[in-house]
Amino acid sequence: MRRHKNGLFHHLQENIKVYLLVFILFTAGIIAGSLSVYWLQAEQVEELNRVFFGFIDYLSGQKPLNQILILKQSLLQNGLFLFILWLCGILFFGFIFVLGAMFYRGFTIGFTVGFLARQKGFGGVMFAAAAVLPQNLLFVPAAAAAAVFALSFSWLLFCRRFGGRQNFAYGESLLQYSFVFLVTGVFFLAGSLVETMVSPVFMRLLVSLL
Repeated sequence: MRRHKNGLFHHLQENIKVYLLVFILFTAGIIAGSLSVYWLQAEQVEELNRVFFGFIDYLSGQKPLNQILILKQSLLQNGLFLFILWLCGILFFGFIFVLGAMFYRGFTIGFTVGFLARQKGFGGVMFAAAAVLPQNLLFVPAAAAAAVFALSFSWLLFCRRFGGRQNFAYGESLLQYSFVFLVTGVFFLAGSLVETMVSPVFMRLLVSLL
């Protein structure tokens, strides 16, 4: 156990600047997403309201939610996101797109919270928190860790290609890199289960605030 803790501490110590960069891009995405709400056209706001309140009507009903469908959509979206990060990591130029993916991830969260806050004030903020916070307590750290490993691996390939760095055991490194993504995939799976079973409960409790 101590060895694992020391290894984790050593990893964080070595990559603290990369983690900082990832969280800066993620935070910038949240800010940009929340501000972009103010640039929506009236027709766009109307369409979003139509979709949102259609979902609220469904949520307010007595029928049980289709949890299988919610889980499938969550697994598909988050699985695709994780695969994109993995794919970017094995490309020597992929580190650029890793940063873009983290920015976009933050943007979607910021847009959701910003839109509901603008439309429904404090009640909208509370509902948005219930909708996005529980699963993102798992999604965000896992995505940040995956992004750091993808950035590091991609940068290593970039330096190998253009920086004159000596060859390294690519096959072994790729296996280790892929194993890390399998581990983060477990956290994404847990987050999808939370999104399926926990978040809807909170949303139904807070739907009366809207």
